[in-house]
Amino acid sequence: MKKNKKTLAEQVRFKLNSGNKKPKHLNDVDQLKQDLLDLNLLKLKKKKNYFKMLLLFPTQIIKTLISVRDVKSPRALANRLFSNIILVYPEYFTPLKKTIENSDMRIIPETYVGIMTAVSSIAATVAFGAIVVSAFMLNLSLVIALFGCIVVPFSVFSFVFLLFYVYPFQKISQKKRSIETNLPFAINHMAAIASSGVPPEKSFEMLVEFGSYGGITEESKTIVRRIKVLGDDITTSLHYVAERTPSEGFKELLYGILAIIESGGNLKEYLNEMAEIALFNYKLERKKYVETLSTYADIYTVILIAAPMFLVSILAVMNIVPGSNVAGMSIDAFLSLGVYILIPLLNIGFIAFLTYTQPDM
Repeated sequence: MKKNKKTLAEQVRFKLNSGNKKPKHLNDVDQLKQDLLDLNLLKLKKKKNYFKMLLLFPTQIIKTLISVRDVKSPRALANRLFSNIILVYPEYFTPLKKTIENSDMRIIPETYVGIMTAVSSIAATVAFGAIVVSAFMLNLSLVIALFGCIVVPFSVFSFVFLLFYVYPFQKISQKKRSIETNLPFAINHMAAIASSGVPPEKSFEMLVEFGSYGGITEESKTIVRRIKVLGDDITTSLHYVAERTPSEGFKELLYGILAIIESGGNLKEYLNEMAEIALFNYKLERKKYVETLSTYADIYTVILIAAPMFLVSILAVMNIVPGSNVAGMSIDAFLSLGVYILIPLLNIGFIAFLTYTQPDM
């Protein structure tokens, strides 16, 4: 190597120590940044032109409108019209795209965004038409009609769009819960299979054939499919699934199996140890939930049993006094509201809360 050939670090040091005087308005950090830019070691991020992005969206819509003549199904039409949104505004749909890819929804993200936008637009159009018809039938004022025509369709579009946007995240959350619930039993099954001396990929094939482990079965299908259909080896398939699974426990298991395969360790001992840990965590979570239920029971007793009885007693005494009312309502009307509407709604909400928070069994 020639002596006069300088490394990148030496070039930076030379630039910093050169006799060129830096402008007075530049401090040391700005000067270093400028030197790195001169050496092509740093690139400045271009500022986003939101006005240009806004103009680009209608242009994409016009282009797609020209090419919809050969579309034969509503799903294909929605895909053709609105799938480019994810390309025009990728920064807003990157989390959604990753979630759809990892949630086993069997649909490409671009098509899903197209359907999501199309359904939201149809719902907003229907809401707009309903407001217009209501304005004519009820003789609403122009201000109220215009307000309704703007606010209601926008609200309906946002609500439907948000439901579609949240659905993949909810689905992957359910997948995570399913994997973590079945993990101890699936590891025990894999340990029993590994004790017979079969290759690791055979364990995942038998999990797929058994088919009773929820999300773990789906992840095992992916591993087997990549081995048998795509021609990947077991280590590549395990690494692929481990990077995308939503469960940290299953990810740890796959990376552990991967390390055992590459190092030549004892897979049976590893799986037995992991099964004990997973089963201990499973029992611990259920024990914590049972203890939490006792707290919920106390809360339910105070809010939905004792408090209504106490309130009814007070209202019964108040009803003796002529002209008594609660918030402008008569005592009888307020009692009817509480007994037939408020208390049932609170009970339904409490049941929904318990259903949502309970772990899968």
